[in-house]
Amino acid sequence: MKIAVVGLGGTGSAALRFVAHFGHNAIGYEQFHIGHAHGSSHGESRIIRYTYPDVLFTQMMSDAYKLWFELEKEAEEELLVQCGGLYFGDSNDPQILATERSLIEANLPFERLNAEQVKEKHPAFHLYSNETAIYQKDSGFLRATRCVEANIRLAKKHGAIVHENTKVQEIYTKNNKVFIQSSLGEEEYDRVIVTAGPWMSTLFKSLNLPLVPTRQQIVYLNINDHEGYFQANGTFPVWIDTTDNLYGFPNDGHIAGIKLAFHHCGQVITDVDAERAPVDENYLEEIRSYARKRFPNLGSDVTFSQTCIYTNTPNADFIIDRVNNQPNVFLVSGCSGHGFKFTILLGKIIAMMATDDNGYERNLDRFKLSSFHKILNKFSDD
Repeated sequence: MKIAVVGLGGTGSAALRFVAHFGHNAIGYEQFHIGHAHGSSHGESRIIRYTYPDVLFTQMMSDAYKLWFELEKEAEEELLVQCGGLYFGDSNDPQILATERSLIEANLPFERLNAEQVKEKHPAFHLYSNETAIYQKDSGFLRATRCVEANIRLAKKHGAIVHENTKVQEIYTKNNKVFIQSSLGEEEYDRVIVTAGPWMSTLFKSLNLPLVPTRQQIVYLNINDHEGYFQANGTFPVWIDTTDNLYGFPNDGHIAGIKLAFHHCGQVITDVDAERAPVDENYLEEIRSYARKRFPNLGSDVTFSQTCIYTNTPNADFIIDRVNNQPNVFLVSGCSGHGFKFTILLGKIIAMMATDDNGYERNLDRFKLSSFHKILNKFSDD
């Protein structure tokens, strides 16, 4: 079959690689260059972890890890740094308790640590006596831009064609065939996969997709002293603070300092094509204030800062479905700020769906568009 993939970020690049690997005629469209910083699939680090309070996500991560290891092997480069992960907060935080249950149900190893034990094993961190942490050794971070570039490079190796700097204006169906209208003209396909992130709603206005893009901010702060405390050798794991809703990374070896960010949704973006403002000064002060409380050896100098986009669904679930009135068009979106670690799996799942392979074993009905319509209807009724 002749199959197009529109949007070549994390999920789209993986989908293109799998479609080509399955032996189909794969053509990818990217409105910017590969590895661009306009969307959500760029940068030196994205957390990868099993630690989810949601059992299905924990199970899906078991599948995703295998695919990341396979990509690393085929690409012959380091894409995943396993430095361990801390998931911490108030000892009675429901998210901590649910995450522990999910790990037990998935039969995954972990340690539960009190504040003193965290300080002994990971001396950069300061936890309070009322807090507890779950440590999971398999957590770490993915080098996001390199992952996208590796998928594209291997997709081409398997025969895929990639159109960079090519904007898709419309996707429509005639006589059971799908057509893409782009800056290159009109092209006919058997199937089309769309993984366009915050641009999805523009391409499918009539679907009223439950997607809200938000402007997110990340900050790197300098290390004042004890640089060894912050290295990705197990001493400083990736971390998530469930109480204050922040997350962060060890020194990644590429950008000086330590990356921190709030996970909550930022300002709603009404025009995804408009230039994004730089990181806000008050946001920098909030990050500095948190760092003083949590990491005594960090400084207050910003070594790097950047904005990106979350494409959010109402409940942070993904959309994985085909379009009702265009059965040969398949959608994946709504990574909601936690989805990069899943992108390689989402790419494979949607490639399987588009090639009539129903072999994925887990029930993904909750990711259908109809599920979100029920949620939105409930909100409107309330």
